[in-house]
Amino acid sequence: MLAESKMRTRTVAAGLAAVPVVALLAILGIPSCRKEDGLVFRGAPVVIISVDTLRADHLPAYGYRGVETPNFDALRKDAVLFENAYSQVPLTLPSHTSLFTGLLPPQHGVRDNLGYALSTGPATLAGYLKSRGYATGAAVSSIVLSHVTGVGRGFDFYEDTVEPDRISQTLSRVQRHGNETAALLSDWIGPHADQPFLAFLHLFEPHTPYEPPEPFASRYKLPYDGEIARADEIVGGFLKYLKDQEVYDRALIVFLSDHGEGLNDHGEDEHGVLLYREAIHVPLMVKFPRSRRAGESVSSPVALTDVFPTVAEVTGAPVPPGLAGHSLTATLPGSAAAPADERRVYSETLYPRLHLGWSDLASLTDIRNQYIESPRPELFDIVADPGEKNDLSAGLPPAFRSMRAELARLPRPLQSPGSSDPEQVKKLAALGYISASTVDFSRKDLPAPRDRIGAVEQLKAGFSALMGRRYPDAARILAALLEQEPGMTDVWQMYSEALMKLGRDKEALAALQTAARLSPGSPQIMMALSEYFMEIGDFAEARRHAEAIGDAGTASPHENLARIALAEGDLAAAEKEARAALERYPARRVPRQILGKVLHDRGDYPGALAELDLAARPRAAESVVPLQNLQFLRGDCLARLGRFREAEVAFQEEIRVFPGNAAPRAAIAMLYASQGREAEARQALTDLVQQLRTPEAYFAASRTYEVLGDPASAGQIRAEAKRLFPNAKDRSMRATG
Repeated sequence: MLAESKMRTRTVAAGLAAVPVVALLAILGIPSCRKEDGLVFRGAPVVIISVDTLRADHLPAYGYRGVETPNFDALRKDAVLFENAYSQVPLTLPSHTSLFTGLLPPQHGVRDNLGYALSTGPATLAGYLKSRGYATGAAVSSIVLSHVTGVGRGFDFYEDTVEPDRISQTLSRVQRHGNETAALLSDWIGPHADQPFLAFLHLFEPHTPYEPPEPFASRYKLPYDGEIARADEIVGGFLKYLKDQEVYDRALIVFLSDHGEGLNDHGEDEHGVLLYREAIHVPLMVKFPRSRRAGESVSSPVALTDVFPTVAEVTGAPVPPGLAGHSLTATLPGSAAAPADERRVYSETLYPRLHLGWSDLASLTDIRNQYIESPRPELFDIVADPGEKNDLSAGLPPAFRSMRAELARLPRPLQSPGSSDPEQVKKLAALGYISASTVDFSRKDLPAPRDRIGAVEQLKAGFSALMGRRYPDAARILAALLEQEPGMTDVWQMYSEALMKLGRDKEALAALQTAARLSPGSPQIMMALSEYFMEIGDFAEARRHAEAIGDAGTASPHENLARIALAEGDLAAAEKEARAALERYPARRVPRQILGKVLHDRGDYPGALAELDLAARPRAAESVVPLQNLQFLRGDCLARLGRFREAEVAFQEEIRVFPGNAAPRAAIAMLYASQGREAEARQALTDLVQQLRTPEAYFAASRTYEVLGDPASAGQIRAEAKRLFPNAKDRSMRATG
């Protein structure tokens, strides 16, 4: 019987040998694979590594010599390098949305970092692989990729617990250290290492602010390059972990960036406003399982939208219909597919229209040229002129005409912020900022961003004055800028903050309402409005605006409502909302800080200290971002418990990390006075006024002198505050975090 069975097997095998390979795979139910590449690996682990804001031409793999990246270089040796890969948007959220949906921005509808969320319609790579038996996990380093945007749909595990150190922090600056993110994802991978899984790691190095740690800060003259070196170190540790888990060799690993960085090549230092190559040309390396095709390079233009179909094909799944991208395997040397050199890759940015009142931009890039559509269209020969210094559009060459015509045929409606969420639009309409319909995108007379990019320097000067607490200077600079550029949404918000600090409340509200009308879907502006009303004591309006933000802000709705209740003095409501926030987001630290403040105000200082210590505790080897007022509250609890030395250390730490915070400076003066250290107390109050020179500093010093029984000094400082800041109001500081 055994011999007969073997004979049958040999007979069948001989018969099948005559069947073409593609037909044979179809008979067996296995997806076909081109015999020249052999790149189908059913159930292979998939790892996607996105290093945010990484220019391709700042990597040694792409010819740059200004930074050392040994780990990226080692990966490149095992991978295929795509020399001309392009992002669809030079912004984090819409770019990653294109990555995970395989669709262009007009198709998936996410056009900016703020005010947009992915609808439930488009399939995501994570959801697609999950439906085919994959475990799916991700860890991200920026609040911009919060799960509330929909970009994390389909992931079983999505670690996005990234918190601001203060409410007013710019959304794009809310980030965490990449090694912590990598550790969180590694912890998830461990139990899934022996099964099919998709893992997504997102690092925010080298996004601004460029603050590389040592030794990279000293090693590199350009801080941006120092951040790249730090990202290389983090990725190296993560890849070593994959090797230790025996995952690396079996895995399909895709290394990329979502967009580049301007670095002032065309007048833009960061990204989002312009569409030149430095902003959209990104690194892309694909390490196939068993390092197939290792060391090869592809010069054909490709897009981030190509990642979804590539992953589907390599893991043996059918490529979903309707995707804008194409499998990268078709571009490999020797591929039987048609050459991709004629392909044109679409990119866009709505940022200048939504934030600055300038025209939006769109572009097509092929193997030879980039065409940029704007009120003054441009064409560049990116082979002869990779730095794009010589605009060829004046001669109307054939490439200019054909690319312009092709772009005109491409459907690209300008969806308004919030349009993907009808309920959000209704909430905003109820507040009076927009109609219940869509925002008007019909204006065609907006200026070309390249003609106005110089105004960004004035914006930065105003922002610098604001951050430096030079509020009169900030108000003056920003007002002058708004005279020239009244469509600058972000500047209206900054201007409002400066006016508020100067006590010009009505003007501050008008500025914020202007910003809200210009960008009605912006959660950052809604949060600023909520903060404004909380500051002036209109808690009902503060609550209405916080509820309108919903899940779209940097904090959960419960967290925002807890802060309002705390400011209102409703400790029971504050505790209820903070606990609700923790139930939904157990790892967040701000709700712990709010609970600490609640217990502090109830006189339970040991209980408050316990909560605050939990909020202060780092979750990984590298310390988490400090939270404003956390050490101040700890110091106050310690002082009330008679632990004066520890209290002084906590106050000093708050002052060191947040030097503009007046509260701990006033508190340490009180601590010194309570110990009979009169000279030190007076010196602390003198430093408070002289070093900060803000209305809050003068008022805090005046109040402290009153408590210390020195009404003369209190009156003198209050008079000086009135002279310097005639409209400023003394509002008692609420240490809510």
